[in-house]
Amino acid sequence: MAPSPAVTSLYETLLAAATPAIAPYLNPKYGYEAWQDANRFTAAARRDLLEALAKASQLPKISILTPVYNTPEPHLRALVASIADQVYENWELCLADDGSTNPETLAVLDELEASMPKVRVIRSPENRGIAETTNAAATIAAGDVFVFVDHDDVLTPDCLAEVALKFATEPGVDFVYSDDDKIDDDDRRYAPQFKPDFSPVLLLSFMYMSHIVGVRRTLFEAVGGIRKGFEGSQDYDFALRATERANGVGHIPKVLYHWRAAEGSTARSGDAKPASFSAGLKAISEALARRNIDATPVHPDWAKAARIGMFSLVFPNHGPSVTIVVPTYNNVQLLRDCIESLRATTYADYDVLIVDNGSDDRGTLTYLDEVREQPRHRIVRIERRPSGFSFSALMNEAVQHVSSDFVLFLNNDTKVISPSWLSQMVGYGQIDGVGSVGARLYFSDGTLQHAGVVHGYHEGLVGHAFRAAPPHDWGYLSFVKAAREYSAVTAACLLTRRALFERLGGFDESNFAVAYNDVDYGYRLAEQGMLNIYCPQAELFHYEGKTRSKKDNPKEVINFRSKYGAFVDAYYNPNLSLENERFEVDTRRAPCRSTVPIRVCVVSHNLNFEGAPNTLFDLVMGLTRQGVIDPVILAPGAGPLKQAYEEAGIEVRLFNAPPSGCSPADHRTLTSRLSDLFQELGASVVLANTLPMFFAINAAHDAGIGAIWCQHESEPWETYFNAETPEVRAMAYAAFGQAYRVTYVAEATRRAWTPVQMRQNAQVIRHGIPPERAAEELGRWTRADARHRLGLGDDECVAILMGTVCRRKGQLDLVQALAAIDPIRPNLRAYIVGATTHDEGYAKELEAALNALPPAQRDRITVTGAVDDMTLYYAAADISVCTSRIESAPRVIVESMLFSLPIVTTAVFGIPELVDEDVNALFYRPGDTQALAALISRLADNAEERQSLAAHSRDVLDSKPGYKEMLAQYSYLVREAALTSSALSLLPSHAKD
Repeated sequence: MAPSPAVTSLYETLLAAATPAIAPYLNPKYGYEAWQDANRFTAAARRDLLEALAKASQLPKISILTPVYNTPEPHLRALVASIADQVYENWELCLADDGSTNPETLAVLDELEASMPKVRVIRSPENRGIAETTNAAATIAAGDVFVFVDHDDVLTPDCLAEVALKFATEPGVDFVYSDDDKIDDDDRRYAPQFKPDFSPVLLLSFMYMSHIVGVRRTLFEAVGGIRKGFEGSQDYDFALRATERANGVGHIPKVLYHWRAAEGSTARSGDAKPASFSAGLKAISEALARRNIDATPVHPDWAKAARIGMFSLVFPNHGPSVTIVVPTYNNVQLLRDCIESLRATTYADYDVLIVDNGSDDRGTLTYLDEVREQPRHRIVRIERRPSGFSFSALMNEAVQHVSSDFVLFLNNDTKVISPSWLSQMVGYGQIDGVGSVGARLYFSDGTLQHAGVVHGYHEGLVGHAFRAAPPHDWGYLSFVKAAREYSAVTAACLLTRRALFERLGGFDESNFAVAYNDVDYGYRLAEQGMLNIYCPQAELFHYEGKTRSKKDNPKEVINFRSKYGAFVDAYYNPNLSLENERFEVDTRRAPCRSTVPIRVCVVSHNLNFEGAPNTLFDLVMGLTRQGVIDPVILAPGAGPLKQAYEEAGIEVRLFNAPPSGCSPADHRTLTSRLSDLFQELGASVVLANTLPMFFAINAAHDAGIGAIWCQHESEPWETYFNAETPEVRAMAYAAFGQAYRVTYVAEATRRAWTPVQMRQNAQVIRHGIPPERAAEELGRWTRADARHRLGLGDDECVAILMGTVCRRKGQLDLVQALAAIDPIRPNLRAYIVGATTHDEGYAKELEAALNALPPAQRDRITVTGAVDDMTLYYAAADISVCTSRIESAPRVIVESMLFSLPIVTTAVFGIPELVDEDVNALFYRPGDTQALAALISRLADNAEERQSLAAHSRDVLDSKPGYKEMLAQYSYLVREAALTSSALSLLPSHAKD
């Protein structure tokens, strides 16, 4: 991800002016390098872990089992040093030498045994192999839990503590694994493996668990330890056997283990131990026999060519009966391609039910008559409902005509590629515990359309794994190629047992008629303890448009958020980003375990009743009520919000902020004082609001305190800090790298500022209005009372334009648009509501434009100036207008939707993310006053369209992430940022040590 030339040029200039302390934050770090920065094991993280250990009961003694054979001295010493540095102290290291001949290795073993009481050594006079040697280590172990560690690898300081806590806090778990990465001889870390929670079907594809693995001693002994004859895949064989017997399998989604990529290690290549492939096949074959699964494991050609130990299962072409249900409505060519492609299917025991949803196209009806005469094919006609199309209802009714063991829902815009597709899907569908199976689907251009459903994409909704990946892309950890668990699969090609589908009530017709019905079905299966499997060998085209603009029904989105807002996707690692479907590494860390409110210094640029400070006030009040934070507010000047905070019992401190354009020396002095104040107040986290508060991020960094920076502005990144001196400007841009997280209120703004995000630490968090305030504002005025207060007649159509009067907001557009309406509608009134900024030039332009209007038009436009109660105008309005040129996510749009108003707006920056065009809003280009005039006239004259847009406005608002989601996301960020601090305290200032 190379910076653009413009960014490179800017940062070269900044680096020339930067101090040595600032310079590192002007150099980019991406991907796993940035993740490592965010996940440093800090003093705060150590204390949080120690507090968790102190609260836990029945912590196990851990025996580390390590076979040793001619280990290079530096590697063996590095391993032992990493174990000695563990936070958790109740461990022993059991070293089993497998007939080493290297004098240095033998000398180190003698030294360790003599000098470290926690080290035990057992020696073999001959080389017996890793299986017997691991078992030998177990014979001298006294621990309750065994963990397997290779002789040249390295543990993180928190490794054993996390393992111990997992066993102690989840007593039903007796097999545990973590995430890991690789490390070279220069201690460079790379290739992280961020794994899903326990996935038994994925484990039949490869040994995805890798390191670290820990088991209860009782389980190890029950399965007979490590088996000889599986060398190279002995850990794989053990995992398959042990997880079959385990009461529970736990996953710790943290990198706790560094796998040494040394010469001759499988960490480098499968070529190092070619026999491991045949051993792996043997391990899977025996597992299939134990589980009564009728399949043959193979090492496919693509895996052989890549020299990797990944495997596939091949299922027979016969088995239980399957009915393929294909819904259709006209569009005969799509249907023909789909049905004809089924002829290639090698599975023998299937029939086809075509569900005609009221087709009236002659060609389609003729083709259906032809198909009706073919063997295996049936047609059932289900008429379209007057209430509108419902996929859920259609499929539920269709299943009533099915008597087979399995039903497979298949879109009519699909086409079979792999003849064995159905054999593979049915094979996985018969495995105990599997509830549904989905296919690998491609767009018409060969890129991937579906490889499983992931929860959380698209701001808490769902998306398809690896969507739009090219055909040659195997995906993260080769997941595109591996059969594995997901939380759901798409109904475009979905297999499930008919009896199970009926028992669960089929698809949810009432909440998810068109969208999310398949996801909801998968999630309900998961709630029953069943698995949803992605089958990569079932390959089909799905001719869904890749770039089509598809808007879900807002009510179905609301239903999904309401039902599954707290859903946790067990099969998507939390260290992976939800920003796209590519399984990229995120740059966040797990939150602290402490439930004590976290001391947060909240830095606001002012305390006025304005958009950004109001949003911050709502955030602070919500997090305080939830017990997440213990805040103190810092601001450079007083304002009306100071009293509001203090009435809520929240301390407010005023401080001297570095003025814009001040000298570097003065800036450093004032920033240092602020840093001291953070420490005096016992802050564990600093939360700074708006870009001008960049110095608060600098000060937090200097104090060793984690920081979150909330950006609302959408002005150009290249020039925003131009008023500062070069050195201070460098500090401003460095703040983007110093902050733990930089948040934006709109995706468009985040994208615009991407060039300066040097740590991949940016994310969007929408703002919202607290429900209690929303209810109070909505109840303040009835429409009749508000219009009476403003002296409006019943037949008058009122357009409002809310917000501070300034050039950025573009109110002149409305005046010019009203002037262009000929003749002026006598029933049309307009209000421009808001205080005027210091831009006197713009205020004069607006005044001149108003004065130039004919008196009849001028009298119908009111410029109110600042008002005490903006809800009066929302309650009285028929149309809300937004004329902004630069806006991230204007609060007035949110408020307009709250009051169920139709919206006419520019489509700049984040505004299209807040509204749905032609659903509750109409767009015009900034400055195109003729278009604005036409839209206002259209809505003023057409009450039916106006009311239709208004009727959807509240649903659109409620379908987007709002206040509840804002609090949840910031709660996580604060608890994460607390662990980045070198400051030890996670306690409020009044309870510090």
